Amino acid sequence: MGDAGGTWAEFGAPDRLSRRGVLLVVLAALSLIGQGERFHVDPRLASPSATIATYWQALRSDDAGAAGDCLVDPRDEVPFPGMLWFLPPTREMRLDHFRLVQVASGRVMVSYRVCYRPVGTHLEQSFVTGSELVRQRGEWRIARPLGEASMPDWRPIPRTVDI
Repeated sequence: MGDAGGTWAEFGAPDRLSRRGVLLVVLAALSLIGQGERFHVDPRLASPSATIATYWQALRSDDAGAAGDCLVDPRDEVPFPGMLWFLPPTREMRLDHFRLVQVASGRVMVSYRVCYRPVGTHLEQSFVTGSELVRQRGEWRIARPLGEASMPDWRPIPRTVDI
């Protein structure tokens, strides 16, 4: 391990980059822009409320694939056709009264009301439920439900009976 034996004066000062060298460095840097993985956020999962609305619409239309897209790990709670078995056939469904509480960065607890109008009646019924959502690569996904939904009181729908 001896002395390399030299000073800057002996080796000469480093040359300044020529304009051509600077241009080559800039071109090399520019050629690397956009070479990474494409970043795309699914608009159905862009916000907690959009994710929840997508999930409920997927359950209502028995679309297990779309419902699974809304979950952090679809294997934990696999949606299946007819998953809204506790609801009577409905003409329309909407979600409202969203309340979000941020638990940590990229993690929220959401409570909301599910309103629906059963076929054969003009009365709207509703119940309150909620979920924990996490943000993964810009998309919000359902981590787990907050608990059991507060189920509405059973109100039978009067129907005509053929005798």
